[in-house]
Amino acid sequence: MIHDRIRRARVLRGLTLEALAQRLGDISKQGLSKFEKGESAPNSTRILQLAKALNVKPEYFFRKEAVALAPLEFRKLAKMPKYRQQQVEEQMREHLERYVALELCFDSDEGMGARLAPRQLLINSVDDAEQAAQQLRDQLSIGGDAIAHLTELLEEHGIKVALLDGVNDFDGACAATADEQHVLIALNRNRPGERIRFTAAHELGHWTIAFPPDMPEAQVEHACHRFAGAFLYPADKVVADFGSHKRSRVFAAELLNAKRRYGVSMQVALRRLKDLHLLTDAGYSAAFIEFRTKGWRTAEPEPLLPEQPRRFESLVFRGLAQDLFSPSRAAEFMLCRVDELDPTLSRQPEQA
Repeated sequence: MIHDRIRRARVLRGLTLEALAQRLGDISKQGLSKFEKGESAPNSTRILQLAKALNVKPEYFFRKEAVALAPLEFRKLAKMPKYRQQQVEEQMREHLERYVALELCFDSDEGMGARLAPRQLLINSVDDAEQAAQQLRDQLSIGGDAIAHLTELLEEHGIKVALLDGVNDFDGACAATADEQHVLIALNRNRPGERIRFTAAHELGHWTIAFPPDMPEAQVEHACHRFAGAFLYPADKVVADFGSHKRSRVFAAELLNAKRRYGVSMQVALRRLKDLHLLTDAGYSAAFIEFRTKGWRTAEPEPLLPEQPRRFESLVFRGLAQDLFSPSRAAEFMLCRVDELDPTLSRQPEQA
């Protein structure tokens, strides 16, 4: 399978055959194409050169068969070039491979709550997503409380979370293995924290909602947006903060306070008022114009820091402490050198 691994590593880095050939300097794109098609095999020297050029460890080329992914759901699909979609897909596959291999080092999923099953929330319309969000909140026993750390909540219920770099035209995507035993939500780490939280909740909607088979894609996205807003900022809390009477104006300070309390963007808080019919169309339009004028559509006041997934790293160090694998294997999981794992490890010899 080494030929397929070479292709996957190239796609992972978003490189064409021509670009990789230029990095190597002593081989043509036709020669690389033969490697990728399995028509010729690279020797050990070439494998080391490829690993360096593609920024992967040589062991990457000798992993077991890649995990099979179910079809991906991409937000803003039409705006993402095909090669970028392939790059994100490969980044997600690579992370899932390492995650699944890491979990297999342990006997069971200790300390993990009930896994969130796919397509468990039935809806027939966009408005139904509001109730679906509350249903999931009730299932997770979080009621109407603010979700202090969404990533932690997801990881506690079997959803793997990864922050990706290098793909600017990407917000998030949800990927599952073909058997749906493992699911990963990948997010763009370079977005503001409030946007990352909303995207994670949006992708959670893609995983947990059963959409009508004839619902248009635009409506599916709209339903996931509605779900995400309701999951992060429940209707009863919106009413408690803004009142139950429909109004014609909302102040930016009110929206900022909602952001501080519930970890949603000011734009999401504004949209919640519209969805719940607590703000007139004219009031919504006026607030929208204010956002655009002040540049808040892209950079709001008081951006939140991104939440950091912790479970993967914790499992690596736990396995290392229990001698389930060597420091070199731990470094392979973490995509780093052995001495970068922890200062106390830098003096230990690498094991095979």
